[in-house]
Amino acid sequence: MRDLKLLEKIMYPILFFLLGLAIYHSRSDMAYFESVIVSDDGLFQGIIFFTILFASIMCFYRASILQPFRGSLFATCQVLMGIIFFVFSMDEISWMQRIFNYATPTFFQTHNIRGQMNFHHLVIAGFYVNNIVFTLAIKVLATLYFLILPFLYPRKERVKYFINRFAIPLPRYTQTTVYVIMGLLVNLIHSEFNYVVFELGFYWLLVLMMYNPLNDEVFSRRTLNR
Repeated sequence: MRDLKLLEKIMYPILFFLLGLAIYHSRSDMAYFESVIVSDDGLFQGIIFFTILFASIMCFYRASILQPFRGSLFATCQVLMGIIFFVFSMDEISWMQRIFNYATPTFFQTHNIRGQMNFHHLVIAGFYVNNIVFTLAIKVLATLYFLILPFLYPRKERVKYFINRFAIPLPRYTQTTVYVIMGLLVNLIHSEFNYVVFELGFYWLLVLMMYNPLNDEVFSRRTLNR
């Protein structure tokens, strides 16, 4: 707990408040939970959008200030991460389709189960992209990322070199613990849309992990020789 920064001390309670809010409404008024809390353009989707967008901005900022000290490869990896987060954030709000009210392209009309301009609701060759991304990629790969890499990082020099070289922030044990607790709490929500709550918690923790990673010395300007 002594490694917690001020922002984390503020944001962790807010995260658990949001989780509690979701659990409460899912168990007291499922219709409200699904139509307001986790619906498209609902409360949680808006929070997810701004959370991922903040992660994108953080990556671009670090690329700009650390490139002279960490090199082009480090900065390029940060820029690529920033682009990925930006794409995820825009896809979350269907690339502002409902704001500007433009027509859905033919491909998305055909393959998007909601007829929207986004990738996460696509069904291609019978496979639902949302299930692949958030069931396989996040729940499986992210779990390995939160649980395995922090264990290997201080013990394997080759792993440590690779992670730092390619600008990969690692979660601290506090963040890993919160991730596990969050995963357990989400199971209390008996709705097919509980993945939205998990998604919010995951991205929230991802931002906090990027803000104060286990390998903070690689991303902090305080460790630089200027």
